[in-house]
Amino acid sequence: MDESIAREYLELNGFVTMPLRKGRAQSKRSQGEEGLDLYIRNTRFTETDRPPSFLLFSSELKRLRSAVVCVRGWHCEKAALAAMKSGADMLRYVESNVLKKVDKWFEFEQWRELGESSFPKRVLVAPAFPTQEAYRARIETALREKGVDGVLSFKSMLLDIIDRVDTRHVYPKSDLLQLVRTLKTFDLIKDSQMNFL
Repeated sequence: MDESIAREYLELNGFVTMPLRKGRAQSKRSQGEEGLDLYIRNTRFTETDRPPSFLLFSSELKRLRSAVVCVRGWHCEKAALAAMKSGADMLRYVESNVLKKVDKWFEFEQWRELGESSFPKRVLVAPAFPTQEAYRARIETALREKGVDGVLSFKSMLLDIIDRVDTRHVYPKSDLLQLVRTLKTFDLIKDSQMNFL
């Protein structure tokens, strides 16, 4: 499901997505160690005077030409999403679990075969990101030192998907978009802008 959400979000934002290393590990222990999930290329890329911000939102994605995206839910492992609402808890989890695995997650030797002249940006998908600036800065620094160029959060991706789904449109090729459309139709979820009213 995590990869479906990421793929749907990226495609809605103009990216062509290609799965990498499709085979899944058999044991639960090795599933968390598994590497890359997606290679993405932006069909709406805009050359700008600055690279995209580290914490990626839809408005920043136009600055991202291509990337290798590692989708790791983290909340599927030992840590529960509820326990990671605190910036301190998130920092501890990143330092003790994520940083050890990042190099393995982004191992990919065939990047030249994709027409790239240098290794594409490395984007990590995470369940959440701290709102407190001190913790956010420390996690960003630690991830950058490991070669991560950006982070997408599931929360921001889901909010964007919810906002983009139109209840008057049918999405026959996407179970996720069709589910969101149904939930919106019956007022079980609302656009994120409506939540601020």
